[in-house]
Amino acid sequence: MKTQFSKILLAQVVAVLLALVVLTTITRASLNQGFKSFLKTQETSVLQTLEPVFGEFYQSRGSWDFLRDQPQNWMRIWRLSQPQRGEPRMRRGRLPQESPRADGPPVGAQLLRWMRSPERGMLRDRLYLLDENRSWIAGSKVTVDSIDELEAITVEQQVVGWLGFAPMGNALPPEAERFLRGQVRSTVISFAIALVVAAGLAYLLARNVSRPVRELGDTVGKLSQGKFAARARIRSRDDIGVLAEHVNDLAKTLEKNRTARQRWMADIAHELRTPVAILKGEVEALADGVRPADERLTVSLKEEIDQLSALIDDVQTLAMSDAGALDLQKARLDLAHLVSQAMEPFQSRFAARGIAVELRLEQPFDLVADQTRLRQLLHNLLENSYRYVEQGGHIRLSLARSKGLAQLVLEDSGPGLSPDQIERLFDRFYRAESSRARATGGAGLGLAICKNIAEAHGGTIRAEPSGLGGLKICIDLPA
Repeated sequence: MKTQFSKILLAQVVAVLLALVVLTTITRASLNQGFKSFLKTQETSVLQTLEPVFGEFYQSRGSWDFLRDQPQNWMRIWRLSQPQRGEPRMRRGRLPQESPRADGPPVGAQLLRWMRSPERGMLRDRLYLLDENRSWIAGSKVTVDSIDELEAITVEQQVVGWLGFAPMGNALPPEAERFLRGQVRSTVISFAIALVVAAGLAYLLARNVSRPVRELGDTVGKLSQGKFAARARIRSRDDIGVLAEHVNDLAKTLEKNRTARQRWMADIAHELRTPVAILKGEVEALADGVRPADERLTVSLKEEIDQLSALIDDVQTLAMSDAGALDLQKARLDLAHLVSQAMEPFQSRFAARGIAVELRLEQPFDLVADQTRLRQLLHNLLENSYRYVEQGGHIRLSLARSKGLAQLVLEDSGPGLSPDQIERLFDRFYRAESSRARATGGAGLGLAICKNIAEAHGGTIRAEPSGLGGLKICIDLPA
């Protein structure tokens, strides 16, 4: 819980802090640039407003000498833009202490209004005047390299001077700086609140995430202890919910495998107990003198030993297949010929019970496979049919090639099986009729071995009802 909470909280805090730094930097840079663009636009507007005023001034004087020779006139204009009590005021058409001139037009009232406005103070301090050759006359001192955009002063379509503003540099007006500081402060406060909210959400998220994760851990711990009945609670359909489903599927598989292993061991013990018990009884009877050591006893002992040996071989084959150690010696062979050979020893046995045999083999039929294992597969299939097909029944064995596969199909006339029986037909030690005697029905390993052999060759095997009334087993092998 604490680990999940710490990780999620740290991630939230780092994300918020990074966002705070990035957003604050971007906000300040954007506002800074915005203010500069605004001031630039304001400068252009002011210069366009002042140009006719200074042009009128030049036309009334005939030159800039009144400012070049008497720089105090420029200062007096600034000082008188906000006159104190008792100070002379600028009269229309002339500066203070200046005689009226008949040919001089009045200085525009716009100049005085602009000079007096407090918000223009910074612009006023940066204003400068150049003559027609761009030589400095009055105002802010500038160098040739620092001259930016200029507004030409024209009189009778002749350029008589230039107005401009000194570069502002990186500094902003005090009002702008105060505004920016206020914006940054508001941003920091907002993100501080967001940080608190993020911490709360991180706590809730960590709790909601850690609870199902902890429950999954408890379930896996129980599974590791062999308690395969344990199941994880599925709270949602997100990734953790899907993981819980997978854990439950794993638990079901483990439980199923344990049950199958227990049944497998019990079935093996049962199947081995019967021939061993018979052998033990025969030997004890021989030792006690109850039965004579004649040929009949010898044949009986050999049959039980052969049956026991066959069962051990079947179990070993299945164990090797499960371990992936089923050795296949593949070579090119004629599958049709192999099927005919496997059928030969059963012909007389089928005939003795009146079972008709029908072969439909595509010949020749080349295939790369393990001949010994395929012969074992065919023997198990035919043995299964011999044991379960009723007397006077019918068997059909066909072999054909379709879609790159060798399709081997064995059908019989019955008796048929239910869908549940067919579904379990390839389970180990399963018999369709549990009451059938072992000597008649076998150990229930033959079809399971067939399934492993087919899959070891990269093929499949399946069972379904037959059109003849019994069982149909289909085997597909890569051709």
